[in-house]
Amino acid sequence: MSALRQPGERAGPALERIVTRTFTHPVIPCDPADRTNLRERMEALYGDFTDLSWLTDGLMVSYHDMVRTVVQELGPELVGVDLAITVDASPDCRHQSFPGPVLSHVLPGDPIMLGVSEQGVAGPYTALRIAHQYLRSGAATRALILIMEQSTLPPDDAAVRPVRDVAVAMLLGPEGTIGLGLPTVAVTRAGAAGALANEVDLVVAGAALADLPTGVPVRRAEPGHPCAGVWLALAELLDSRPDGGRVLVADRDPVLPYRCAVTVTLPTSHPEPPRQPAGDIASPAMPHLAIRPQKVRELVR
Repeated sequence: MSALRQPGERAGPALERIVTRTFTHPVIPCDPADRTNLRERMEALYGDFTDLSWLTDGLMVSYHDMVRTVVQELGPELVGVDLAITVDASPDCRHQSFPGPVLSHVLPGDPIMLGVSEQGVAGPYTALRIAHQYLRSGAATRALILIMEQSTLPPDDAAVRPVRDVAVAMLLGPEGTIGLGLPTVAVTRAGAAGALANEVDLVVAGAALADLPTGVPVRRAEPGHPCAGVWLALAELLDSRPDGGRVLVADRDPVLPYRCAVTVTLPTSHPEPPRQPAGDIASPAMPHLAIRPQKVRELVR
């Protein structure tokens, strides 16, 4: 349950737009020195590799590439963004620096710049919690959350390596029509997702989330995206223009003890039914989520 709004606080943020982008090659061609540098850093952590195919065949798309591409494609939509948060699940494969300074430099204005790194599944939820508090308190008016995943990583028996290089950009602000609750990030393998699922019309569930209750429709995130999976699935859902309803976006990390959830409230295009006179049978509760065939937006892939 969200905390009660304090006097002077604004309403919680709403989602204006969600955009996905898949990268099939680096924006700036990879220098052989980048691969050598990455190999040295990774072998210092994991020991010598007998199989280097992950490196020699890797695309080496940097977070810097992703930042510049997303900002260029969103263009004028970023005017008024005064809070930007980058989210990544692993260090950049080509740069020693963080992507935040690059994003701060290419965004218009002088936004507050924050970064969430190496929290796995919890990273995007943490970023949403931060944005929620900033926008609700009035410390910021519009926020950009940029989730990034790289596939050029060494094999790891425990962690999940992304199958593609992807970025998910979420714009939050006063023009949004999709309500966002306050995300929860619990340090536990069990959590409240099962209980919350009884109060929603649909669950967008991460690939590692296995203990959901029956009776609620579930849309599964694609495996192979440990950080961006449920957000890619949410973008696909919104692209099919669901008409009203409450959606639970829930996930748990396969390695770290994080269990995360956030409730998304979708707008309805149908007018509210007229009030029933006293004594009549009440109208039924919100119907199950109905997926409409029209496109709500063109996602950048």
